[in-house]
Amino acid sequence: MTMVAFSLFTVTKHQTLSTFFRRQSAPLGDGREDSSSGRDAGVRSFLPQWMSRASGTALSPSTGEKRRRKESVKANAQRKEYRWRKINYQAPSINFIASVEEGTEDRCDWTPYMYFKQFVTDEMLEETAEQTNLYSVQKEGKSVNTTAKEIEQVLGMYIHMGLVQMSSVRAYWEMETRLPAVCHVMSRDRFLKLLTVIHFQDNLSVSDDAKKDKLWKLRPWLQKLREQFLYIPPEESHAVDEIMVPFTGKSHLRVYMPAKPHKWGFKMWGRAGQSGFLYDFDICQGAENPDREKSEVGVTGEVVLKMTSTLPAGKNHKVFAGNYFTSVPLVQHLKERGIHYVGTIRMNRMKHCTMMDEKELKKNGRGSMDFRVNQENNIVVRWYDNKAVNLISSFVGIEPAGNVKRWDRKSKTHIMVPRPAIVETYNKFMGGVDLLDMLSALYKFSFRSRRWYMYIWWHTVTVAVINAWNLYRRDQKNAGKAKISVPLDVRRDGIDHFPTWETRQRCKHCTGNHFSHVYCEKCKVHLCLNKDRNCFCAYHKMK
Repeated sequence: MTMVAFSLFTVTKHQTLSTFFRRQSAPLGDGREDSSSGRDAGVRSFLPQWMSRASGTALSPSTGEKRRRKESVKANAQRKEYRWRKINYQAPSINFIASVEEGTEDRCDWTPYMYFKQFVTDEMLEETAEQTNLYSVQKEGKSVNTTAKEIEQVLGMYIHMGLVQMSSVRAYWEMETRLPAVCHVMSRDRFLKLLTVIHFQDNLSVSDDAKKDKLWKLRPWLQKLREQFLYIPPEESHAVDEIMVPFTGKSHLRVYMPAKPHKWGFKMWGRAGQSGFLYDFDICQGAENPDREKSEVGVTGEVVLKMTSTLPAGKNHKVFAGNYFTSVPLVQHLKERGIHYVGTIRMNRMKHCTMMDEKELKKNGRGSMDFRVNQENNIVVRWYDNKAVNLISSFVGIEPAGNVKRWDRKSKTHIMVPRPAIVETYNKFMGGVDLLDMLSALYKFSFRSRRWYMYIWWHTVTVAVINAWNLYRRDQKNAGKAKISVPLDVRRDGIDHFPTWETRQRCKHCTGNHFSHVYCEKCKVHLCLNKDRNCFCAYHKMK
């Protein structure tokens, strides 16, 4: 079962199988240090909602209060001093304690459509349909009379449009380019009408305090979707990074990030597993309370604390992040909760830590390294490849060191460069969010809308499909199946099951020892098709 087929059959259950493409995230050590040059300056004052939201209207602090806050920050900084020494690093015991997942046996016979409904539930669709009808009355004076089933059909048509992309929405209904999987489900005018009135929150019943949340119109959907994501037991390793939702229109939440493939859009914080499963997320809304006392871990460190606050403590989870988020106090905060950390770090965030500079490492050649260990048994490693890169960890150090193949310009040959274990670990587990971004961009159709928050909503639907696909693969792997079986709804859909002549193999349907050259292109199985047996027909009609 491929990613394309899974995306389509979650709602409409009709589409030919295709190939699943993966992309590995760019590893460290290729001459590029994990930088944050493309990050906008405005996010430096970002404060997460869970840290800054107040129940009422706050009075502006007085000058004396501001002075006392600054003094308290300085006092905290003086109490948190770390001593760095070059001593042997003793890696702690970090055996992962996996959470017991309930309901896996119940999902053994689930179809891809049922996996999708695990995250986009009937309750969410019914509430969306109710709010859509209410909004249409408020806007136009009459209800569109939509239902949860019709909203579900809209999502299915959106997934189809991502698989077969055309220049415009209207092209799916035109005579020369019509797509039956779209135009036979709903008329064009009805589809375009629903796109203009889909709604998630009653505009008239929202309080002024709730409207301080810049995403209050989409908050009910985001909150319930996040709860469904968090319901799945987490993996061992997680990456915290930025997610960019492309958007070039007008919005007060739009940011500019020149280092990203899509430079304009909405910024999301996300925590994803190694498989690309998104467990937790939040939308960056800029500064919400600039007068709040600064945290020891910094503004970006608070993002990591929020994304990891939903991880169970004491299970020895591993978290990976870039130098935009990393600080020494952050590593210690997570360590106290039983969560270990690896990340690149900027040298200006490590006070009183003196290490070999880049010139000295360059003289020693590629693969040279230096390290320091503090009193909390956290290690900082500086490794030189084409440039120097700095990493900090609470559970892995230099040993066991390995080698990596690199191209040497002078000798014009490949050479083996020593590489510490911390770099190998970071490269292996840091790409979860990048994998999610790659999968999101493969089959994503972009609708034009004047309501900017609709772009975020369509992106969350795409992420729900990806999470359903990842959960499906996890269950198949846990069940010990060497080959993923064809779901019944795919087998019986009656679309594109073409027989071809292939190498002779055992029939998938026969109980006896029969072999056949006939092969189903969609189901990827051999079936008998001769004057004595018609297993090809029986297999596709079997209940």
